[in-house]
Amino acid sequence: MVFQNPDVLFSVKAQALKPSAIEEIHKLLEVPGLRSLAGAWPDPSVFPAREISEITSKLLAENDSPALQYCSTRGYLELRQTLADLAGQKDGIDCSADQILVTSGSVQGLDLACRIFIDPGDVVLVGLPSYFGGTGTITSNGGLNVGIPVDDDGIQVGLIEEQLFALENEKKKVKAVYVISNFQNPTGVTLSLTRRKKLLELAAKHRFMIFEDDSYGELRFEGQHLPSLMALDNTGWVVHFRSTSKTFSPGMRVAWCTGPGDVISKMELAKQFNDIATNTLSQLVLLELIRTGAFSKGIDQNKAYYRSKRDLTLGLIEEHFPQEVSWTSPSGGFFTFITLPEGVSADELLIDALKHKIAFVSGSSFFVDGSGMNSFRLSYSQASPEDIKEAIPSLGELIKTRLNN
Repeated sequence: MVFQNPDVLFSVKAQALKPSAIEEIHKLLEVPGLRSLAGAWPDPSVFPAREISEITSKLLAENDSPALQYCSTRGYLELRQTLADLAGQKDGIDCSADQILVTSGSVQGLDLACRIFIDPGDVVLVGLPSYFGGTGTITSNGGLNVGIPVDDDGIQVGLIEEQLFALENEKKKVKAVYVISNFQNPTGVTLSLTRRKKLLELAAKHRFMIFEDDSYGELRFEGQHLPSLMALDNTGWVVHFRSTSKTFSPGMRVAWCTGPGDVISKMELAKQFNDIATNTLSQLVLLELIRTGAFSKGIDQNKAYYRSKRDLTLGLIEEHFPQEVSWTSPSGGFFTFITLPEGVSADELLIDALKHKIAFVSGSSFFVDGSGMNSFRLSYSQASPEDIKEAIPSLGELIKTRLNN
């Protein structure tokens, strides 16, 4: 049988899709004996497997349990009310259950927000660098990513207004700013309080949305907790995305977004024609973990566990990396970002590293303008302490060899 090539029928949206670096990272993680500092996955050793098993068994033993039935598109009501209560208690977000939409991972929330706000050619301002899963979601919905540099205090909000005027002169409409406010992927930096307030002022003045990704906010190791953009917002320009992938289990796929009621309602409509509803069993398991206090206890355990890995990683970098190299010192989350001297290629360094069974992610994957060739991300989240102890000194030697060539 001779098959015709169907790509002549692909939609404009499909033609815009590009391969994601996420899949390449997954392939790396499958290499036997690899000491990987590439993946941004949480460590399975801290998943609450026993608690999940016990709760699941109990739910499935109940004849009238809704666990295996469809759920409402917006999410299980008791869970949404519980999440709204927690948002008020822990983060000062004043919201109702109706302002929360439970999603299948936080990226789905971003995708739904893009669906209802982004027309083809609309601009979304993003960090240089920024998480490629976020920028890829924007691109897949027809949006145009335009980069704003990131420094130790997060995205440089002072440059946004200048960029807004420049894009306006080019007849381009800025619809949103995508920002990872705490322990950003890939740099690990946190948006300062001053910049948070200024970004909200700009959103109200220039009428654009803020897509606030706060997937890592609960993993603060030290320092003062900063109120989210959502908590500070009193004008209705923020959609806030949260995830349990880093604090509960990524495989359970439970996340949620919070925003103005009319925005959440429109996102709910978009979700109805996407996957109908988020996994009911996962929602009920999370609800029970929160009720029993196991969820909060697990977060505290995770913070201590990942902090020890962060400390080990930064200590070894300080000891073994040459002084020409700089790196970020995150106060939480999963990442540190390494910057090599100009002219030293992270892609070429990765080739050297893979020969020694060491992996990281080159920085160019995170820069929408094609820059970042001399940078890379290290993630200490899933790597064992033994792998960290072996990989970083070896990586330091490889960097020194590159610098001397």
